[in-house]
Amino acid sequence: MSILTNEKKYQKLFLAGLINGIGDRFSQVASLSLLLQLADSGMSVGITLALRMLPFLLFGPFSNKMAAKWSRKNLLIFTDAARAVIAISFFFVENEADIWIIYSASFLLASGEALYAPVRKASIPAIIAPKNLKAVNGLEQVQLGFVLVIGALAGGVVSYLFGIHAAFLVNIVSFIVAGAFINRIESLENPQSNAVSPSEYKGKGLFSVLFSSSLFIMLMSADIFVPLANGIENVLISVYANNTFFAGDLGVGILYSVLGIGFIISPLLTKYIKSHFLYFAYFSMLMEGFILLAVSQIDSFIIIAVLFGLLTIFGGVGNALLDTVIMNELPQKHQGAYFSFSATIGNTSLSLSMFTTGLLLNFLEPRILGAINGLLYIVFGVVYLLWSFLLIRLKKWQKGNFLQ
Repeated sequence: MSILTNEKKYQKLFLAGLINGIGDRFSQVASLSLLLQLADSGMSVGITLALRMLPFLLFGPFSNKMAAKWSRKNLLIFTDAARAVIAISFFFVENEADIWIIYSASFLLASGEALYAPVRKASIPAIIAPKNLKAVNGLEQVQLGFVLVIGALAGGVVSYLFGIHAAFLVNIVSFIVAGAFINRIESLENPQSNAVSPSEYKGKGLFSVLFSSSLFIMLMSADIFVPLANGIENVLISVYANNTFFAGDLGVGILYSVLGIGFIISPLLTKYIKSHFLYFAYFSMLMEGFILLAVSQIDSFIIIAVLFGLLTIFGGVGNALLDTVIMNELPQKHQGAYFSFSATIGNTSLSLSMFTTGLLLNFLEPRILGAINGLLYIVFGVVYLLWSFLLIRLKKWQKGNFLQ
């Protein structure tokens, strides 16, 4: 955590993201609970989740252009302020006829996140020392873990003890506080001294850079294909808890909490990895596959909870290392556009996977889908490990180091 002390700008960005994320989790828990109270319909929940994914396809590609026009800092503050106003609309939901308000507000809140998330991520390498990239990307996984643990668990507790409106109020306040932290950061733009592109990329646009590099082609393909496996996993978490182990909402809360704990623990491993980031990232993906395969075969809820925590330890390591590779290799001036593009295609694949998984559950047992999920991760892990090995060997050969 010394990075938070040394990197003052990132400290504020970290706290803003943490508060923002926890508040958003409160809103998700409360809005889904309200839907089930009013309509008692799984379809309404499915519609809401779909509406939360759609904005990444519609608005994700524009976040970088808007940030370039308004500045990253102003865009982040604006989206926080706008979402605080939008969240007020949940207080006007009184009966089933008002469900359209939940749908509309959920869509608009997710639209704000689709603009916010890529710009925030692209701001990280612009405000920290390059030597701290890996450590900071590890902290991003810690933040995600705290959001899962505190947001999902506390959101349910607050809704239960004080009512759903209390959770919505927390959400509104979180956006305001997060915006205040962003406002205290002097700038989120790339310093000119750090914005120089490697000579082979000068004068090229984003897609020219991406398609001229075997590394970026590999990373883009992972953005498309890996979420197909991740979407199955996301759906099965609730299905395992409710339908396989009959643990209900408590079981769902436990599984999401251990997922968060895994992300929090992951930097303890990441800090020991000094090189070969691609190898370790895709080895982690391979391990995720073996763990998911084991989950599909085990009958103990306690053991499965432990395995899900272990799953996100490897997932957090892989995420931090891949983000570090991108931030090190891609010119900073293109990173905003890249993260917008990555979020767009990744969330589109994720939503298609979740929708397809929902349909397949009508025909296949959850454990069979879980085994397929694990096998997909294993296949992706093996393919990308081999691809990484070939890329690195080719790079050494091109540099004349192939005899070493």
